[in-house]
Amino acid sequence: MNWILYVQSVGVALGTIAPLMRWYVAVWFKISEIGQRSFVEEFKVEKYWTSRVVEWRERSLPLQIRSHKFRKLLHDAKRFLLSICSRVLVFFVLISKMVIFISAIFGKAMLLCFHRDESRDGIELELRPYVLLLEGEAQLPKRIMRNICNEMDKLIERGEMKQCKNLMWLLNKSVSFNGVEEFDGNEVPSLYSQEPANCWSLPLVTLTSIAVALPNITAREANQLVCGVGEGLSLVKLVDGTLDRSGEMERVRNAADAVWVGVELYRKWQNKDLQNTNKTYKETLQKLSNLGEKTVKDFTTRIEDVMMQNPLNWPSKVIAANSMYRITQTILLANKECIHRTDKDLFERLCVMISDILSACLTNLAHVIIIKCHNNAIKDRQESVRRAALLLGESREILELLQQRRLPSLDHEKAANIEEWRASMVHV
Repeated sequence: MNWILYVQSVGVALGTIAPLMRWYVAVWFKISEIGQRSFVEEFKVEKYWTSRVVEWRERSLPLQIRSHKFRKLLHDAKRFLLSICSRVLVFFVLISKMVIFISAIFGKAMLLCFHRDESRDGIELELRPYVLLLEGEAQLPKRIMRNICNEMDKLIERGEMKQCKNLMWLLNKSVSFNGVEEFDGNEVPSLYSQEPANCWSLPLVTLTSIAVALPNITAREANQLVCGVGEGLSLVKLVDGTLDRSGEMERVRNAADAVWVGVELYRKWQNKDLQNTNKTYKETLQKLSNLGEKTVKDFTTRIEDVMMQNPLNWPSKVIAANSMYRITQTILLANKECIHRTDKDLFERLCVMISDILSACLTNLAHVIIIKCHNNAIKDRQESVRRAALLLGESREILELLQQRRLPSLDHEKAANIEEWRASMVHV
């Protein structure tokens, strides 16, 4: 009996506190509006309170009744009952408005006794037009607007604490965006009549796989590169996923993701160990090129399905293999005459190329943040804006670094596509 009493007491307490908290918030809203509207407007019952009941009242009965008189009688009875419900609802709304109004008057009087300066820089007044309000709803009080701004500031600060040191080390290696054009050369012959398009992440993971596989590269250097690319890929995936609204590049992104799991965790590319014993980097590049070429040719020689003739429908493994073949062949052609180039020189060149591609991709971050703030789904907008604030803090140093670069003249839609970047650089 004592336990039952305790449980019921807790239930009563919670059932009392919750309405009191709602009453307190409603009063705060109303205090800011006192004196701005007439007495009649204060007790006006807006249409949205009764719109659903009115809609039910005017609907036809879902019952299939043959008798015209009986159907008419039921419809009149339904209209009569719902009219009563509508009036009862209006009565309770008026009572609620009266309680809030009287409470707000007393609250306003208390605030005047303890004068509090609500003025600030005026940012609240500038933000009020963007607040979504119901018909007849009061404007947000300045205090609420201040709380919202303070919460955004805290989220941005929390994002700043998550800034990535290895990624910044990698981005500082880039002085231009030339790597976007240089990673895949037009001189490399295609293995099929059509080529899979590139997303931002696929060349990044392919170049990282090649760099990790180079001989005479210390574990520390390889680990630092993998960590930097890993930190960057979280932002690259966000750019790819947000700006590819049609979703046509999803298969290519999946290919990059599958390759990255093997490289980051096991130092393997498609189950082939990257920690090899080859004596020269040319042997390493040729071996990776042969692996990629064999995978693509084995697949394309047995294509029968018409859908699979489109490279965007290829299996992830084949898409990744085609990327490996093209990039390794491009590097081999570029280094054909370099007799004295060392493994460390090529590793550094690959790091710069990776940095160039990362930098070009991350120039889209500002546009991604804006899109997150303009999420069309109202129910998802709050969480989307929170993520945008965290992203702004996390990418602040990156955005400041990239602002110093000279960007190609591309609109937002084209700048989100690596192929458009490459095309614009060819014409420069």
